[in-house]
Amino acid sequence: MGVGFSRDDSACRVMDGVTQHLRKSGDTASTQSRAGFAVLEIFRRKVGGARWYRALGLGGMHSLLGLVLSFITIKFTAVYLGPSGIALVAQLGNFISICQGILGGGIGTATGRLSPEFGHDSAGRKRFLATAWRLASLFAVASIVVIAAGSGPLARWLLTSDEYRTAMMLAGVAVGCLVLNTVIISAINAAGEMGRVVACYAITSLVAFAVYVPASVVWGIPGGLIGFAISQSVCLPVSLTMLRWSSSVALEDFRGRFDRTQAQRILGFVPMLIAHSTMSSLGLILIRDMVASHLGLVTAGLWQATWRVSEIYLGVVMASLSLYFLPRLGEVVGTRALREEIVRTFARVVGITAVVALTIFLLRDWVVRMVFTEEFLPVRDLMPFQLLGDVLRLAAWTLGFVLVALVRSRWYIALEILIPAIYFGGALFLVPEFGARGVTWAYCLAGAAHFCVSVFALRDVLIQGSDGRSNGRGSGNLSD
Repeated sequence: MGVGFSRDDSACRVMDGVTQHLRKSGDTASTQSRAGFAVLEIFRRKVGGARWYRALGLGGMHSLLGLVLSFITIKFTAVYLGPSGIALVAQLGNFISICQGILGGGIGTATGRLSPEFGHDSAGRKRFLATAWRLASLFAVASIVVIAAGSGPLARWLLTSDEYRTAMMLAGVAVGCLVLNTVIISAINAAGEMGRVVACYAITSLVAFAVYVPASVVWGIPGGLIGFAISQSVCLPVSLTMLRWSSSVALEDFRGRFDRTQAQRILGFVPMLIAHSTMSSLGLILIRDMVASHLGLVTAGLWQATWRVSEIYLGVVMASLSLYFLPRLGEVVGTRALREEIVRTFARVVGITAVVALTIFLLRDWVVRMVFTEEFLPVRDLMPFQLLGDVLRLAAWTLGFVLVALVRSRWYIALEILIPAIYFGGALFLVPEFGARGVTWAYCLAGAAHFCVSVFALRDVLIQGSDGRSNGRGSGNLSD
C-alpha cells in the first residue's frame, strides 16, 4: 500500500518549499515565519519593493516644492545681493553645516540606522531615543555657547567683517536647533512615517522662505545673512509639532534614563559624520576662498551659483535616498539580500541623476537665464563638467551610505579626508591656469576617485556577495 498525501500535507510541503527558498535567499525574517505565513512574507517583500518609489515620490514632491522655492530664492538673492552676497550666504551656510554635522550628524544617522533594529521592543527603543535626545541636547547647548563666544573672530574670518557678528551668533542658535531636529526627524523616518517627514520638510521650507527672502530684499546682505540664520532655526518648532501628530513616535519616547550602552553605539557613528561634515563643507569654504583670492569675489559667486544649481536638482534624489536607503539597509545588513539592494538602489540613483543632468546640460542657456540674471551668464560654461561630477558624486554617495550602515568607520573617514583633499588640491593646481573651469574639473576628478575607492572598500559585498558582517580580509585593513 503506497503512502499518500492529504491536501493539508501537500500545502505544508509547498510552504516548506517556499520557506527553503527564502532561507537560501538569506531572508532571515521570512524563514522565521511559520509555514502558513511564509507566502505572506513573499507578498510583503513584493509590496516592500515599492518603498523606493514611494520614497522617490515623496522626496520628489518635497524637492519640487524646494525646487520652486530655491529658484525664487536664488532669483531674489541674485538681484538684491549679487554674486558677492551669494558667496557670503554660502559661507555662512557651510559653517552651519559643518557645526551641525560635527555635533548632530552622527546622532541623527545612528538614530535612523539603529532605531529600526528594536522592532516591537518599545522599552528598548525608548531607552535608545532618550539617550540620543540627551546627547543631542548636550551638543546643542555647547554649540550655542561656543559660537556666541567666538562670533567676532568667526565673522571676520568667514564673512569678512565684524558687521555680521549678529548673524554669526544666530547661526549658533540655528546649529542647536538643527542638532535637536535631526534626532526627531530620524526617529520618525525610522518608524516608517516618510510622509510625515516630508510634510515637516515642506513646512520648514515654506517658513524659511518667508523669513529669508523678505530680509534679503529689505536689508540687503546683512539682512540676508541674519534671515538665513533664522530660517535654519525654524525646523525645530515644526518638527516638535509634527512629533505630536506622529502615530509611531511620541514626545514621551525621548524622556527616560541615559543608557551608556546605547550611548556608545550612537557615538560610534559620530567620527564618520564628523569627518563627512567637517571635510566636505570645509573643502567648499577653502575652495570658495581660493577662487575669490585668485579670480575675485564675483567669480567665486559665479562658481557658487553653479554649485547651487547642482544642489537644487540633486536634492530630489538625495531626499529620496535618505528617506529610503539607510532604514532599508538596517533591515538587510547581515543577509544575502544586501548586495541585491545596493545594486538595485545604485542603478536607480545613478540613472535618474544622469537623465536630469543631461537635461540640464541641453537646456543650460535657458536654465541660467531663468534662475539667475544676465550677470550670471558665464555659469553656462561651468556646467558641463559640474554636471558630470554630480553623477559621479551621487554614485559615490550611495556607496557611502553602505559604509555607514556597515560601520566601516576607517574606510569612511579616510575617504572623507582624501576626497576633499583631492578636490581642493586639484582646484588649487587648475584654477590659476584654467580659471573657474578648473574647479569643475577638480570636482570630476574627486568624484571619480571617491567612487573607485568606495567600490574597493566594499568589494567583499559588491563582488564576493558577502552579507556585510565579515569585515576581515574582504574589507581590507581599513574596515572595523
